[in-house]
Order: sequence, then structure tokens, then C-alpha cells
Amino acid sequence: MPLKIIICGSGIGGLSAAGYLRAKHHVTILERGTLDFTVNDYGMSIVSNAFNLLQRAGINPQNLDMVVPTHVWRRTPNNEEGKTSHFDTRARFKGAPSVLVKRAKLQGELMRFATSPEFAGAPAEVIQNAKVTKVDTAAGKVWTEDGRLFEGDLIIGADGINSVVRAAILGDQDISASVKTYDSLAFMTQLSIEDIRSDPSFDYLSDPATQAGLASAQASSGPQVNKHIIAYHTSLNSLQVFGYTSEKEFSEQFDSAKTAIIKDVPASRVIEEFAPEFGEGFINLFRHNTKIDAWRIRDVAAMDNWFSGKALLIGDAAHAVTPLAGQGSNMTIEDAEALGYLLRDVDSPDAIPDILRKFMSLRKDRVDLVRRRSHEIGGIQEEGHEGRKRISPEEFARKIDTYQGVEQALNGPKHPGRGRHPK
Repeated sequence: MPLKIIICGSGIGGLSAAGYLRAKHHVTILERGTLDFTVNDYGMSIVSNAFNLLQRAGINPQNLDMVVPTHVWRRTPNNEEGKTSHFDTRARFKGAPSVLVKRAKLQGELMRFATSPEFAGAPAEVIQNAKVTKVDTAAGKVWTEDGRLFEGDLIIGADGINSVVRAAILGDQDISASVKTYDSLAFMTQLSIEDIRSDPSFDYLSDPATQAGLASAQASSGPQVNKHIIAYHTSLNSLQVFGYTSEKEFSEQFDSAKTAIIKDVPASRVIEEFAPEFGEGFINLFRHNTKIDAWRIRDVAAMDNWFSGKALLIGDAAHAVTPLAGQGSNMTIEDAEALGYLLRDVDSPDAIPDILRKFMSLRKDRVDLVRRRSHEIGGIQEEGHEGRKRISPEEFARKIDTYQGVEQALNGPKHPGRGRHPK
């Protein structure tokens, strides 16, 4: 008999998991708000390790308004030419591209994966405005704010960094204690390609149809603070810009408002922050759009176990990482594919505990590697790991970007579960 699976959250992780699981099981998604895939929201990178999995599952790239990066431009703080690297994972990793895309576009296509009759299995049921407030991990029960009760053989917490499911797995602790901050934020803004076409110093970014990718510059403002500005394409018509620095007065604002995003920061404040170290070229990127947001850099303290009873965490709920390695959403998609594969032949709830243990054994080391590399790029020193050798970009790419899915991982020579697929 198919399992009855309840997924809390309809973000990248929740919809991906629903798409993979619906082929064999009955899936219900509980979404706290109202879904809107038309918003012009932030961009993200889906690297070859995850995009390859989505392509094989049937995601249609034509629906994504995406760009395929071809270059990484390392620039000086004055936007002068530095080292340029050609970046095309199609050539390096068995034809799988990496892409830059708006989150809403990807989420809309994942909704099709989860609910369209074009895919195998019964479409997942998506219930909007169903805010989960309580989870009984032992009984497999979920309650929503309006008093509704949902029961399942498996509860999947794909409800993000402030996960209600994680609180239940941790014993209804205050989950804020498991969220870590690092006196670091990113100012984020978006602009159109037309905004930079008049500036010849950005010719290398102005035609994403022929070359696309990421430009970055770094400067030090003292022994403790390294500032980064990163610009990258999110479609053929748009760019996204991040400026990384310390929190300063925003720390108190984040805490008092109990939020991780402060909207409508004046452009003058952002320019003031970066002007001492960066030239007009990069600074001008923040002048094109008055809507600048400050994002607090956070992650979740590493957990030894992501499940309890009938409840499992995936994605940011289990292992949110800082953003500079560009792999947070990719790890979430990998989680979803792994779970769909491991549960593909399961027809009894009695088999679930062994599957969840196998899932942990397959996923935790990869996520820990991404966490470590993300900290290294961001200059975050992990306690107890002082003096540890840094992971080189080449080693990281080889271990992460070349991933071919959980079936290959199970059959890999270094995995203890080689040849023993769950039945």
C-alpha cells in the first residue's frame, strides 16, 4: 500500500520531495501562506549536482527563464579585470548544466512536478493557508493554526530555518537556540541589464545571451572584516547584486524585529558602507534600485539526527547553510531525490525507521562538507576546527558538483551500504 506522507512547507524542498514521492505514495503539502509564482523575487544558483537530478525527473528548462553561466569574473575593488575563469559544467560533468534562475520560476516548475498529471503517480494535494503549529512525531500527527488535524505514516519537515517540525524533533525546544548568526549580512538588490549597458566597465555582464555568470570583488576593511560584492545574472534581462559586510546597527534591528530581512534600506547607507574600499563601478550597482534589502547571514547548528518517530527534516529545516558556497537549495533538492529513491518500494510504515537511518548515512557527510566550505569562504572559524586544512575549490567541485544521485551513491565503492538497496 502507498504511504500517506505529509509535507510541511511548499518551498524548493517541499515541492521537490512531493514530486519525487508522488510516484509511489499519497502526498499532502501543508503551506502556511498563499502561493504566488508571479513575484519578481530573488535569484539563486542551481548547480549541476541538483539540476541534473531535476532534468532527469522531467523538469522543463523552457519554463524557467534561466541562464546557463559560462564565466566567473574575479574583479578588483575598482572593477578592473582580474582572473577570469570559464565555467561550464556541461563540459566537465557529463552534460549537466548549472543554471541561474529566479526562485519563483523554479518553485512554479516544481509545483508542476508535484501536481501535474504529466508525471507518474497521483498529484500531490497542496493545502494553502495551513500554518502548522504543532507536531506529534511519535503519532505522525500535525495540527494547523485553525485547528485542523492531519495524520500520516511520515511527516516531512521542509519548513525552513524556523521549522516547527525541527522544534518537535528537538523536544519542543525554542528553535531560535539552534539558529546561528555570525555578525554578517548581505545587502541585496536587483537591476535590469539595461541599467548597466551605459557603463562600459560592465560590458562583460551586459550580454548574458552570449556570456553569463558571476562577477565578484573583495576588499578588507580591517583585520576582522572582509567585504565582498557579487553580481550575477538571474535571467536574460536581470542581475542580482549582493554586498557582504558586518551587521553593525542592523544587528539590533534584526533582533528587535525578530526577522532576518530588513527591507528598503536607503541606497545611501549601502553606498556609505562600501565606498571606502570599492570604486564607483561596483558602488553604482546599488544606485539603480532604491529597494535594497539587508539579509542576515544565518545557518542551523549541525544536528546528529534529523528524524524522530514518524518525522524527518530535509533542506534548511535540517541543515541550513550560509550562502557563499551556493549549495543550500542544491542540498535540499538532493535530499528530495534521495528520499524518493529510498522510499520507492516501501509499502509498509514498519520499514520507515530503517529508511530514515539510511537517508541520514547518505546525506549528512555531504551537507557537512558544504557547511564547512561555506564557512571557509565567509571567513567563519568553526569552534574546534582551528588550523584545519581548507578545502580547495577544485576538491569541492569534484565532490559536490559531480553528484549523480543517491543510487550511484549507494553503489559507490566507499559507501558501507554498497549493493544493499532497501526493499
